Amino acid sequence: MVIVALGWLYVVMMIAAVSDSLLKGVIRLLFLGVLPVGLLLWIKLRQHRARVATAAADAQNVDG
Repeated sequence: MVIVALGWLYVVMMIAAVSDSLLKGVIRLLFLGVLPVGLLLWIKLRQHRARVATAAADAQNVDG
């Protein structure tokens, strides 16, 4: 998944680089690249933290 996100950011960065103006490039990079990838990583990180917390609680119940 990380390689796909990096590839997507690369493509969006190239699109932003050939934009008509600097402002359009920054807006495209922000809305097509940074925000979607950030949202995806945030969701995945929340899922990972929930799994770790569940595993820790299960381990504590087994040991205690």
